[in-house]
Amino acid sequence: MTQRWDVDVDPRMCVRTGLCVASLPGTFERDEHGQGRARVESTAASEEVLEIAESCPVEAISIVDTESGKPVFPPE
Repeated sequence: MTQRWDVDVDPRMCVRTGLCVASLPGTFERDEHGQGRARVESTAASEEVLEIAESCPVEAISIVDTESGKPVFPPE
């Protein structure tokens, strides 16, 4: 079974750079206010998703392992 991650964008932290949406439009989208948000509740674990979370300038993106519930990013 493929490892899956729950991805979330904290709307209180997001500064609307659009980096996540431009880099992974299948995973992220903008809402009606230009705020980044996850397009899907969970996604296949991938280096691409992790790299985008790590590159968010305000660490608004969090990733949790769907099966274990443990944080992937940001680390504990």
